[in-house]
Amino acid sequence: MFEDNSTYSEHDDEQESKDINYCNTCLCEVLSEIVEREKENEEYNITCDLKKSKQPVCSDIIPFIIQTPYGHPFFTWGRIGTNQCFATVFFRVVKVDCKNNCAVFQLLKPNKSIIDEDTDCVENSSICEVDFVTQTKECVVVDLKCYSSLKFISPSFIKKYK
Repeated sequence: MFEDNSTYSEHDDEQESKDINYCNTCLCEVLSEIVEREKENEEYNITCDLKKSKQPVCSDIIPFIIQTPYGHPFFTWGRIGTNQCFATVFFRVVKVDCKNNCAVFQLLKPNKSIIDEDTDCVENSSICEVDFVTQTKECVVVDLKCYSSLKFISPSFIKKYK
Protein backbone atom coordinates (compact mmCIF):
# COMPACT_ATOMS: atom_id res chain seq x y z
CA MET A 1 0.00 0.00 0.00
CA PHE A 2 2.79 2.46 0.87
CA GLU A 3 5.44 0.97 -1.39
CA ASP A 4 5.68 3.98 -3.69
CA ASN A 5 7.99 6.39 -1.86
CA SER A 6 8.43 8.73 -4.80
CA THR A 7 6.98 11.72 -2.96
CA TYR A 8 8.38 10.95 0.47
CA SER A 9 11.90 10.25 1.66
CA GLU A 10 13.85 10.06 4.87
CA HIS A 11 15.48 13.34 3.88
CA ASP A 12 12.07 15.06 4.03
CA ASP A 13 11.79 14.06 7.69
CA GLU A 14 15.25 15.44 8.39
CA GLN A 15 14.44 18.76 6.71
CA GLU A 16 11.12 19.05 8.55
CA SER A 17 12.91 18.32 11.83
CA LYS A 18 15.48 21.04 11.08
CA ASP A 19 12.71 23.52 10.26
CA ILE A 20 10.86 22.72 13.49
CA ASN A 21 14.05 23.03 15.54
CA TYR A 22 14.82 26.37 13.89
CA CYS A 23 11.35 27.66 14.68
CA ASN A 24 11.67 26.53 18.27
CA THR A 25 14.89 28.49 18.71
CA CYS A 26 14.27 31.66 16.71
CA LEU A 27 12.39 33.38 19.55
CA CYS A 28 15.13 32.32 21.92
CA GLU A 29 17.79 33.86 19.69
CA VAL A 30 15.88 37.13 19.37
CA LEU A 31 15.31 37.35 23.12
CA SER A 32 18.99 36.61 23.76
CA GLU A 33 19.87 39.52 21.49
CA ILE A 34 17.55 41.80 23.48
CA VAL A 35 19.26 40.79 26.74
CA GLU A 36 22.63 41.66 25.18
CA ARG A 37 21.41 45.04 23.91
CA GLU A 38 19.96 45.93 27.29
CA LYS A 39 23.28 45.03 28.94
CA GLU A 40 25.10 47.28 26.47
CA ASN A 41 22.67 50.10 27.22
CA GLU A 42 23.30 49.69 30.96
CA GLU A 43 27.05 49.88 30.35
CA TYR A 44 26.62 53.18 28.53
CA ASN A 45 24.49 54.46 31.43
CA ILE A 46 21.43 55.08 29.32
CA THR A 47 18.97 56.23 31.92
CA CYS A 48 15.60 57.81 32.16
CA ASP A 49 14.88 61.01 30.27
CA LEU A 50 13.63 63.53 32.81
CA LYS A 51 13.05 66.40 30.36
CA LYS A 52 10.18 65.24 28.16
CA SER A 53 7.49 64.36 30.68
CA LYS A 54 6.52 64.41 34.32
CA GLN A 55 7.19 60.68 34.41
CA PRO A 56 10.72 59.80 33.28
CA VAL A 57 11.01 57.58 30.19
CA CYS A 58 13.32 54.57 30.53
CA SER A 59 15.10 53.96 27.25
CA ASP A 60 17.34 51.07 28.28
CA ILE A 61 14.52 48.51 28.42
CA ILE A 62 12.88 46.87 25.39
CA PRO A 63 9.29 45.89 26.22
CA PHE A 64 7.28 43.39 24.18
CA ILE A 65 4.17 41.25 23.89
CA ILE A 66 4.60 37.54 23.06
CA GLN A 67 1.90 35.72 21.09
CA THR A 68 0.67 32.17 20.57
CA PRO A 69 0.54 30.64 17.08
CA TYR A 70 -3.12 31.75 17.02
CA GLY A 71 -2.20 35.40 17.59
CA HIS A 72 -3.40 35.52 21.19
CA PRO A 73 -1.19 37.42 23.63
CA PHE A 74 0.27 35.55 26.57
CA PHE A 75 -0.91 37.06 29.83
CA THR A 76 -0.31 36.45 33.50
CA TRP A 77 -1.10 38.05 36.83
CA GLY A 78 1.01 40.02 39.27
CA ARG A 79 0.60 40.77 42.97
CA ILE A 80 -1.83 37.89 43.38
CA GLY A 81 -3.58 37.86 46.73
CA THR A 82 -3.42 41.62 47.20
CA ASN A 83 -5.75 44.48 46.38
CA GLN A 84 -3.12 45.54 43.82
CA CYS A 85 -3.51 42.37 41.71
CA PHE A 86 -3.19 43.02 37.96
CA ALA A 87 -3.12 41.19 34.64
CA THR A 88 -0.48 41.97 32.04
CA VAL A 89 0.57 41.08 28.50
CA PHE A 90 3.62 43.37 28.69
CA PHE A 91 7.06 41.97 29.50
CA ARG A 92 10.78 42.56 29.58
CA VAL A 93 13.17 39.64 29.06
CA VAL A 94 15.49 39.06 32.02
CA LYS A 95 17.21 35.77 31.22
CA VAL A 96 17.19 33.29 28.34
CA ASP A 97 18.12 29.60 28.26
CA CYS A 98 18.28 28.58 24.59
CA LYS A 99 19.38 25.03 25.44
CA ASN A 100 16.04 24.43 27.19
CA ASN A 101 14.17 26.99 25.06
CA CYS A 102 12.81 28.97 28.00
CA ALA A 103 13.10 32.47 29.37
CA VAL A 104 12.42 34.55 32.45
CA PHE A 105 10.22 37.59 31.82
CA GLN A 106 9.74 40.55 34.13
CA LEU A 107 6.10 41.61 34.40
CA LEU A 108 5.41 45.19 33.30
CA LYS A 109 2.31 46.60 34.95
CA PRO A 110 -0.13 48.48 32.68
CA ASN A 111 -1.47 51.81 33.93
CA LYS A 112 -5.00 50.64 33.09
CA SER A 113 -6.68 47.29 33.59
CA ILE A 114 -6.64 45.03 30.53
CA ILE A 115 -9.51 42.94 31.92
CA ASP A 116 -12.91 43.76 30.48
CA GLU A 117 -15.36 44.22 33.36
CA ASP A 118 -18.26 42.69 31.40
CA THR A 119 -16.50 39.55 30.16
CA ASP A 120 -13.88 39.22 32.92
CA CYS A 121 -11.36 38.41 30.16
CA VAL A 122 -8.29 40.09 28.70
CA GLU A 123 -9.62 42.07 25.74
CA ASN A 124 -7.66 43.42 22.77
CA SER A 125 -9.45 46.75 23.02
CA SER A 126 -8.37 47.06 26.67
CA ILE A 127 -4.75 46.33 25.74
CA CYS A 128 -4.86 49.11 23.15
CA GLU A 129 -6.07 51.61 25.75
CA VAL A 130 -2.95 51.24 27.94
CA ASP A 131 -0.91 54.47 27.94
CA PHE A 132 2.23 53.17 29.66
CA VAL A 133 3.62 50.40 31.85
CA THR A 134 5.84 50.38 34.92
CA GLN A 135 8.40 47.83 36.02
CA THR A 136 7.60 45.37 38.79
CA LYS A 137 9.76 43.02 40.82
CA GLU A 138 7.79 40.01 39.61
CA CYS A 139 8.89 37.48 37.01
CA VAL A 140 7.50 34.45 35.21
CA VAL A 141 9.29 31.51 33.52
CA VAL A 142 8.03 30.89 29.97
CA ASP A 143 8.45 27.85 27.69
CA LEU A 144 9.25 29.51 24.35
CA LYS A 145 8.13 26.47 22.31
CA CYS A 146 4.53 27.48 22.97
CA TYR A 147 4.83 30.88 21.26
CA SER A 148 5.37 32.07 17.73
CA SER A 149 5.84 35.84 17.64
CA LEU A 150 7.06 38.89 19.50
CA LYS A 151 5.65 42.38 19.16
CA PHE A 152 8.19 44.96 20.26
CA ILE A 153 6.99 48.17 21.85
CA SER A 154 8.81 51.48 22.03
CA PRO A 155 11.01 51.83 25.12
CA SER A 156 9.18 55.10 25.77
CA PHE A 157 6.15 52.95 26.73
CA ILE A 158 7.86 52.22 30.07
CA LYS A 159 7.60 54.95 32.68
CA LYS A 160 9.63 55.13 35.82
CA TYR A 161 8.39 56.98 38.85
CA LYS A 162 10.80 59.26 40.70
